[in-house]
Amino acid sequence: MTDYLYDGTFEGFLTCLYCHFAHEPASTIAESGFYQMGWSSTCKTIKTNEKEAEYMYKKLYRHLGLQTSKDVYYSYLSQVYGWEDITLSFVDLCFREGAKFKDAHSHDRVYPFESLVLKVKREVHRYEGFVRFRQIGYTLYAKIHPEYFILPAISDHFTDRFRNEKIIIHDERRNLALIAHDGDSLLIPYSKSMQEKDLPEDPFILLWKKYVKTIAIESRINPKLQQKFIPLKYRKDLVEMENQKELP
Repeated sequence: MTDYLYDGTFEGFLTCLYCHFAHEPASTIAESGFYQMGWSSTCKTIKTNEKEAEYMYKKLYRHLGLQTSKDVYYSYLSQVYGWEDITLSFVDLCFREGAKFKDAHSHDRVYPFESLVLKVKREVHRYEGFVRFRQIGYTLYAKIHPEYFILPAISDHFTDRFRNEKIIIHDERRNLALIAHDGDSLLIPYSKSMQEKDLPEDPFILLWKKYVKTIAIESRINPKLQQKFIPLKYRKDLVEMENQKELP
């Protein structure tokens, strides 16, 4: 078997899956820039082929269903080390042994895949509620620090919800920006030039902070329960958590 190298795109990974089943089985799949070759390994660079990628995704859909084919994409969005081999092992099992294995939750080739997908889905769900926008000129801007590459997964939610607004969601960890307006969205590298300069701070931010502070009942504040619903890692992006003690 051969190690397959690809360009880091989802279509490139699907092309590797196609070659795994149609040509020679892959011992591992890795992004070219992060691959470390072993002393006895042989590797092959797989060029992304849109037709083969589309065929493979349709094959996943027909064989494993809509939800599982989407889960393969969520696995890609995790971007954790080794996600390709976890997904390859899962898909290979389901194709060779039968689609019923996708529901064998405790299987040693299914559990790692499902656990990874669940973590990504959980973060997508949380950020759909934890994104806080600031009005800068005629644009709504928000910064986030997700553990996983979730911008593509939350794109439709915010594009549809703010259809009549110009929005920028900035993933500071990856320096990428989701730009959306009039129902269309685009994922591009972030640049400070995207924001209008020399504009005053959004006045609604102070009002929102005061509102959150006012409705709180001090005698019933429960930090442990609050942390359960709003984990610490999300708080630096929530405007209501900024300088609460400084509010009048």
